[in-house]
Amino acid sequence: MASIILPFVLLLTLGAGARAQDAVADFYRNKTVTIFVGLPAGGSFDLYARLIGAHVGRHIPGQPAVIVQNMPGAGSLLQAGHIFNIAPQDGTAIGASSSNVPLQPLLNASGVKYDSLKLQWLPTPADSPNSLFVWSTSPIKSVADLRNRETPIGALAPGSTPTVAIGLYNEVFKTKMRAVIGYTGLPAVMLAMERGEVEGYATVPLDTLRHILKPQMEAGFIRVLVQSGESRSPSLPDVPTGRELISNEDDLALYELGTASTKMTFPYMLGPNVPADRVAALRKAFMDTFADPQFLADAQQRDMAIKPVSAEEVTRLVNKAFATRADIVARLRAVYDRTK
Repeated sequence: MASIILPFVLLLTLGAGARAQDAVADFYRNKTVTIFVGLPAGGSFDLYARLIGAHVGRHIPGQPAVIVQNMPGAGSLLQAGHIFNIAPQDGTAIGASSSNVPLQPLLNASGVKYDSLKLQWLPTPADSPNSLFVWSTSPIKSVADLRNRETPIGALAPGSTPTVAIGLYNEVFKTKMRAVIGYTGLPAVMLAMERGEVEGYATVPLDTLRHILKPQMEAGFIRVLVQSGESRSPSLPDVPTGRELISNEDDLALYELGTASTKMTFPYMLGPNVPADRVAALRKAFMDTFADPQFLADAQQRDMAIKPVSAEEVTRLVNKAFATRADIVARLRAVYDRTK
């Protein structure tokens, strides 16, 4: 009897799965999916969204058209609020935000109109561990040297990611870096280093070192002091991770919370009420896209790194961050407030 029942149950299960996939395909057929990018056109977040948008439609059941629409404002908070509160909750609206969005409510809830724990996260195309480096003319040779000398480090606006990173590193590494505010971005800081105005920068992605700053690296102008990944990058085997430099458990918890966004640098999201079958289909479509030879060839031609982080891992990281002890969160908020 069992030999008869088991194949029958298997057929029912496969049939239900096929019907669910058909329902998703029927919904998306002849539809348009919009990826809302929370930053202006031309930057790395926009470029990743357009790269994904050019390929992901082939992998979504029903093969809908996919377009990209920029919605900059308030550090991507406008876009995240749109996905959470205004956009259709049917799987036709995808958010692509800056890396601050998932954990922003922990730092400063002002202007936040979404719940990170209720957003439904999609896979991200790449993580991006950061590095802290100094220019070759600096007398600083290691993080230990930063503890003994006030060192001017280039930064952007008050409360910006590089500025907060300097405050975080001073807190957990016990260093004496001084943020020099007002630069418009990394290119401006690089010029300032060459002029001797500042000696380093705190949040340069490792991919930027490997690609954009490769000539300076090869010429020996850049001295990397620490990297933020969980393990040492093969490209920087002699540079310690931040975790290696911290012995206090509370400081380590603060550091991990403060650097969590580098593990999900390009977050993609769906609204809280998108049906589960469409969420699952889009998550699979993203991962299938990231393995697609055409997509990978296109990414290589554009010199864009692809190191996918699954939706499950992004969700785990967000949940872990929001489960951090209240006193650790308070310390990170205090660091953020001191940099504003």
